[in-house]
Amino acid sequence: MGIFLHWSFLSGAHPDILCHPELSPLLLRRVMVVMRTKSGFTALTEKFIQRSGPDRGTDELAQTLNDYLCDILEEMLIFGGDIFKFAGDAVLVLWRAPAQELAKTISLVLQCSRQIQRKYGNRDTHVGQKVRLKIGISAGPMDLLLVGDRRRQYFLICGQALDELREAEELANAGEVILSAASWELCEQHRLRTRRLEGKRAVKVTGMDRMSSSECQDALRKLVQHPRSRHLEGEGAMRPALPLPSGPNAHDMLSKYISEAALRKLDDRVPLDLFSELRPVTSLFVQLQLTAGINTVATHTVVHDASRMMLEILCPHKGEINKIVLFDKGCAFLCVFGLGGEKLPYESIHALQSAIQIFNSCSTMLMETE
Repeated sequence: MGIFLHWSFLSGAHPDILCHPELSPLLLRRVMVVMRTKSGFTALTEKFIQRSGPDRGTDELAQTLNDYLCDILEEMLIFGGDIFKFAGDAVLVLWRAPAQELAKTISLVLQCSRQIQRKYGNRDTHVGQKVRLKIGISAGPMDLLLVGDRRRQYFLICGQALDELREAEELANAGEVILSAASWELCEQHRLRTRRLEGKRAVKVTGMDRMSSSECQDALRKLVQHPRSRHLEGEGAMRPALPLPSGPNAHDMLSKYISEAALRKLDDRVPLDLFSELRPVTSLFVQLQLTAGINTVATHTVVHDASRMMLEILCPHKGEINKIVLFDKGCAFLCVFGLGGEKLPYESIHALQSAIQIFNSCSTMLMETE
């Protein structure tokens, strides 16, 4: 089974990365702080479906998660974060800071994280399943990669800081905030009370001396912002807004980053409250093993070529790439068949045929790049 959820806070996504081609990836090679939150999504989904059935249970699940995550993401936006990506029950959020302000920015993010854990880290739902959070924080240079073809585009980040983020999040238990090794070296250590993790360089944050309101405001002002961004007084905006492009190609450019299933519902003007649906789908996972020590340029080339190749193969079979994730040992693609409006008979056969074609094509491509 697969669930497609439209988050009502989609407008909080990081717009300048996608909407303004003049923003060079080099702007993102400075320093970023990343925070990831995680909850018991699978268990929660099962509880709602068992209690209310597939249709009503899906709507109730979407409403519960929207209410819960909107509260959390509002805190992140207030503290200057940019919502970068959702991945199941995880959220990736970025803070862009100049190198000289990194220590202060880490303190800002830690204060945000601890406030979120205190206010929302343990919430009951009406189906009896608790939703809890665990947070990992990392800091360091990262690169933005844009891949895909003329129809679909995907954005992802890579770098050692992202690998350390995954380790920090995996080390965290529910209710905890973990700082990666690099974050610990770079942060204002005098503010923090921490506990060492056995055999690890990452640390668990058990307390901190809070930043004053003036310190928070000063740190927020020093975050990296696009020159065209501006504060909107009286509009309820929580961070500087960047005007969206208004040219004739703006719609086509933004549509490339949205799932075909979601675009059809948007085009049909389906109310946001009815976007959620539970349907059987067929999933295909593809994992590319990248050469050890591969640089960013080569990584971008391989992932870009692989994504274009897969899109070409998947299209006749009514499949699409739903997610691309880079990790320390390679790159994983989640391909989905059978989303709304794309159902074909013998779906599993189409998925198998696609898998064979992708395996053969990507194997040949990887051998040529070695």
